[in-house]
Amino acid sequence: MLNSVVAGLTSGGVYALLGLCVVLTYRLVAVVNFAMAGVGTMGAFIMVSLTDAGLPWPLALVIGAAASALLSGLIGAGLVRWFGEHDERTKAAVTVALFVAIGAIGLRLFGSTSTGARRFPTVFDAPAFTLGDVVVPQSVLVSLAFAALITVGVGLLLSRTSVGLRLQALSERPASAQVVGIPAPRLAIAVWVAIGAISTLVILLVAPRLGGDFSTLSGLVTTALAVAMVGSFRSLPLTLAGGVLMGLLEGFAASLDEIQKYRGVVPFLVILVLLWWRSRNEVWDTAHSR
Repeated sequence: MLNSVVAGLTSGGVYALLGLCVVLTYRLVAVVNFAMAGVGTMGAFIMVSLTDAGLPWPLALVIGAAASALLSGLIGAGLVRWFGEHDERTKAAVTVALFVAIGAIGLRLFGSTSTGARRFPTVFDAPAFTLGDVVVPQSVLVSLAFAALITVGVGLLLSRTSVGLRLQALSERPASAQVVGIPAPRLAIAVWVAIGAISTLVILLVAPRLGGDFSTLSGLVTTALAVAMVGSFRSLPLTLAGGVLMGLLEGFAASLDEIQKYRGVVPFLVILVLLWWRSRNEVWDTAHSR
């Protein structure tokens, strides 16, 4: 059981990071980004392809992260240029279409589940400490620390700096932001570039444990969305907590032989429960307002 909890914490940190990327994209540029995990997976596979060709992994990592940052920036530039005045549903639909396209291209370039699994570098698999008879790997600490750093750092950025205030203005009233001189398009594209690079780093943290095929890793967008829903696409601390909880639930499910094979449905159950709970609250609030 303890082994499963530790494994769940490793996944939980990564899920929190993915959820934070979704929340940040929504809060800063008002887009629910379904393509995020696909973009990050593309960068991760570029990185591992370069290491397979003999390139040192640190240099390959920089190139892979830069490639996903460029791809994400191009997506952001396209949304700003052609869909800037459209509503959130239209922008989300565009990212869904891009997710499908990136998945098809990735499978074409890197192979299917049966032929395209790659061996990713296990940089943080060394033991960090021992808890009883269980060895806790460095990946647990790295993923949780990275998620906490983003949560605290972005929270301070948005509340304490002029750049943060500009980013919030960009999200809430982009047209007004441009009128008062805020360079809205450049700020939006910068957000997309940063999210692209971070998503590759996050995918690389979880890739060694999930088998390393393109479709599995890009499919983590469902988990990211479920985690983001815990924080209502707004709260960074709740998103962090939701990611850790999601990982622990998955780890617990993996420890039970009866339901181990169904642990992949945990994100969907979380989404369904949250949708039901929020619709229930909306009905309750409506009844009380009459």
